[in-house]
Amino acid sequence: MKKEFEKFTISQGAVLIRDNKCLILEFANSPGKWGLPGGRIDAGEKGEDAFRREIKEELNLSNFKTVDIVDFDIWYTQKGTAGSAVAFLIQNDTDEIKLSSEHIKMAWVTEEEIDNYSYVWPNAKRMLKRGFLRHEKYA
Repeated sequence: MKKEFEKFTISQGAVLIRDNKCLILEFANSPGKWGLPGGRIDAGEKGEDAFRREIKEELNLSNFKTVDIVDFDIWYTQKGTAGSAVAFLIQNDTDEIKLSSEHIKMAWVTEEEIDNYSYVWPNAKRMLKRGFLRHEKYA
């Protein structure tokens, strides 16, 4: 019997922390749902290139440092397709954030406030909380 392997949509997200608050974004196509800045890898694109492109597109940041991998997750969407995400801790303490049209607004939230929001990724709360732990290590 031939084995079948699952095909995944791969997304990359950024945890950006400034002044003990992390940045989350409300999605224009899902009002009331929040998430990490980032996005999917285009066909044929290298992971690092895709991540930098997405952060530039969504936040207008091109000068940032990728510090560490924070977390990853795999899940099935409501449509039954497989999704996966990798969250990276990034660092940029000074540049102004300018949102793309993909997002309605942004919020800077403390670790304690993370649970007050509804997220598009099932384990985004865990990813953000792990981001704070990794940030403490590198602060």
